[in-house]
Amino acid sequence: MNSDYSLIQVLETLAKWKKRIFIVTGLVGLLSVVGSLLMPNYYTSSAIVYAASPTLANPDPIGGAQKTFYTYGTGEDLDRLFSIANSGTIKNYIIQKYDLSNHYDIDTSSLKGKAKLALHFNKLYKTTKTKFDALMISVEDTDPNMARDMVRDIRIKIDETAQSLIKKSQFLTIKSLEEGIKNQVESLFVNGDSLATLKSKYKITESYDQASSYSTMMTEAVSELAEKEAKVRAMKQYRLNKDSINKETAKIEGLRNKITTTDSLIKVFNKGVLPIRQLETSQNKGIAEIALERERLKKLVSSYNRSFTTLHIVEKETVPFEKTRPKRMMIVLGLTMLAFVLSCLGVLLIEGTKEIDWRKIYAGK
Repeated sequence: MNSDYSLIQVLETLAKWKKRIFIVTGLVGLLSVVGSLLMPNYYTSSAIVYAASPTLANPDPIGGAQKTFYTYGTGEDLDRLFSIANSGTIKNYIIQKYDLSNHYDIDTSSLKGKAKLALHFNKLYKTTKTKFDALMISVEDTDPNMARDMVRDIRIKIDETAQSLIKKSQFLTIKSLEEGIKNQVESLFVNGDSLATLKSKYKITESYDQASSYSTMMTEAVSELAEKEAKVRAMKQYRLNKDSINKETAKIEGLRNKITTTDSLIKVFNKGVLPIRQLETSQNKGIAEIALERERLKKLVSSYNRSFTTLHIVEKETVPFEKTRPKRMMIVLGLTMLAFVLSCLGVLLIEGTKEIDWRKIYAGK
């Protein structure tokens, strides 16, 4: 082979073979035109959504507190929607609903066929996080109306799935609250029985009122006793009627018995008042907590039954009127250019290897 192979020689070689080069290039160009025309048109429908804040599903706060909520979610909320959108639940739902095995003409009687169907759908279904922190859902199909319908159903299914996750969490919280209230009520009944037993044992009906009543009774009785004793001493000093003195002495004895009885009642009362008041405090606290928990449960149930959204639609899916592929002009030009280049390289390779004796090379000479 001549090592001094100049550009002039290359051009001369190509000129020598130009007719065949043009024929091959033309044939490839013609076949690419026919092939591109036989390719089906694909249309892409898209929807753009923002993640909604989960606080929209939260119950109203108890009392006069102001509810704090946000309209749009954070990056974590967007990630959750993105994960749901790419889950097998969503994909299998669309594959089954639209009978895509028949639509794509793929036999799914075997595991390989099912995997092929899933792979084919994955190529046509895209989810993208935009630079503005939104989620774009796109489906490509030969039927523009079907592409729009699939995007719509995917968007709705994503919202339903995200709502289901939140409602499932709310449901578990509701059950936990109900169980807690039930246990608290049972505890109140037990405390109530213990309280009734203690009150019966220590003859206490109302601890605070009885304490005040006993104190008043004892003070009045002691004061009256002192008064009567002073009166009797004066009556004896002035030697008044003995019957009057006996009458007042009897009253004194009655007051002393009253003081003794009251003192006995106070001692019994003092033994039981502390545990009773502890139980009463626990009982009142338990009643207040149950009332608060029931209010929380009421608001949570109301929130659970209330509708909410997990996404905000920015751009709704529509029927696409322009195809996204194939780009027939690009296909024809690309294949024609490739055919021309390969033809030229083939010609140069043929001409450049004419002088080589392949038999000698094969024989090792």
